[in-house]
Amino acid sequence: MLLWSLLSIVIIILDQVTKAWVVSSIGLTESIKIIPGILDFVYVKNTGAAFSILAQREYGIIILSAVSIIFCAAVIWYILKKKPTSKLLLLSLSLMVGGAAGNVLDRIARGFVVDFIEVQFINFPVFNVADIAITVGAVLIIIYEIFFDRTKKE
Repeated sequence: MLLWSLLSIVIIILDQVTKAWVVSSIGLTESIKIIPGILDFVYVKNTGAAFSILAQREYGIIILSAVSIIFCAAVIWYILKKKPTSKLLLLSLSLMVGGAAGNVLDRIARGFVVDFIEVQFINFPVFNVADIAITVGAVLIIIYEIFFDRTKKE
């Protein structure tokens, strides 16, 4: 249990450290080429969720923060109550909690989420470390549900 909590904390720290670096080192909407034509860092203030959902709503930050906090609390309750033993399930939940917490910290402290990773070879929204953790966690939980969840197969 401690290992999975530490993973979530590491994700939060890595996310917050990279965002602090972006805010202090890159001007708003300024772009730094990391791998030309493939990857840039660009500082973007995202007041919404994925693909800027709810970005133009004044209550969007409150809704998104509440959903993230409820999600984190629900996952923690689930882990403490159900005590899952699958490492894949615990890994996916830890990644998603770390990512959700990293983004909610931004929403509460800044009023927006700092996004900065921009892929150039496809048309895709700018994202951050927390978003990567959430996405990888979601993919892993889908894999777990399809291939490894024995409770549904019994």
